[in-house]
Amino acid sequence: LTSSALLTACGGERTPPASNASAFTPDDAQLLEEIADTILPTTPASPGARTAAVAPILALLVNDCYDEGAQRRIRDGLAALRALCDHRCGGPFTKLSPAERERLLGEVDAEAVTQGEAHWFHLARELSLRAYFSSEIGMTRALRYVRVPGRWTGCVPLEPGQPAWV
Repeated sequence: LTSSALLTACGGERTPPASNASAFTPDDAQLLEEIADTILPTTPASPGARTAAVAPILALLVNDCYDEGAQRRIRDGLAALRALCDHRCGGPFTKLSPAERERLLGEVDAEAVTQGEAHWFHLARELSLRAYFSSEIGMTRALRYVRVPGRWTGCVPLEPGQPAWV
């Protein structure tokens, strides 16, 4: 940080950020965490997305890293999923069995494939993967994390079923 940038950052009037109507709510983050846990469930080899507590990471990514259009797309998609669950399943996504969740998300994914990148589910899946594999659990228990700097080993034998290295 240069001294002029530091002085600029520390001086002058501060205005609070404008309120963002597209920002994620805690309910949105919890629903997206449930979706992430359906995509990345707990298995004998690794804990799932809920265990990794990805909801705060999801909210942070959506609110701070995506523009209002993407935020709105995800929020509208989550609202549509809530309505679909109420209409077709008689209750919220969180009350569905794992098999019902998988079936429903499979249908949403098939719809997303036909509609292309504009569909909200592509972004929701990407967020789920980023949040999970950026978490400590995702890095150390689903993948094999090797702290850097470390020793370079050009050829590492993998055992059958061994997770990838990060």
